[in-house]
Amino acid sequence: MTLRQIPILTISLLTLLVSLHVLVEDKTQLYFSAADIFQGESWRLVSGHFMHADLQHLLWNCLGLLVLGILLEYRSRVVLIASLGVGILFVSALLLTPYSKLDYYCGLSGALNTLLLVALWIEWRLTRSWLIILIACGSIAKVLVEVAQGASIVTHISWPPYAWSHVAGLTGGLFVIWMLASIGNLPAFHRGSGGHLVLCFRPC
Repeated sequence: MTLRQIPILTISLLTLLVSLHVLVEDKTQLYFSAADIFQGESWRLVSGHFMHADLQHLLWNCLGLLVLGILLEYRSRVVLIASLGVGILFVSALLLTPYSKLDYYCGLSGALNTLLLVALWIEWRLTRSWLIILIACGSIAKVLVEVAQGASIVTHISWPPYAWSHVAGLTGGLFVIWMLASIGNLPAFHRGSGGHLVLCFRPC
């Protein structure tokens, strides 16, 4: 395994999530809070997405980041960074509106939906497998059910879930896909030195 094939970014992000959960005693100082952000505590725009309500919440998000992070980083670290950034941006934009009506928010699951949609799109571009389409449809259906029921289908954490953050994450995923598709028509892939497929935005 070459250095390029080691998911350094994903491992670093996982280490950050675990470290924040273990080391930060007063987590409320880092939770996303629109009221506090508007009063100048701008760090909450980012930190809130990396904090978690309890251990189960942390473990589920770490699992999602592990799978999606490695999958995207294996194709392109730039795409992973862009997807995570856009996901955080779209979820934060929703949380800053009066529509959310939340005092506090925490967790990476909203942004993980951005990574999920982008990862599925890239894999579909490579394989044209209908299984990818089915997984994407199932993921979207899950979010819609959670929005309708106001409860999480898979996880049960100490905080009530906010499914609309997942909708914002999926919207962010569509935005990233649109950006990728707009760069030189459609991004192409070539075989890297380790034999894996690498995303490139110029002629390979």
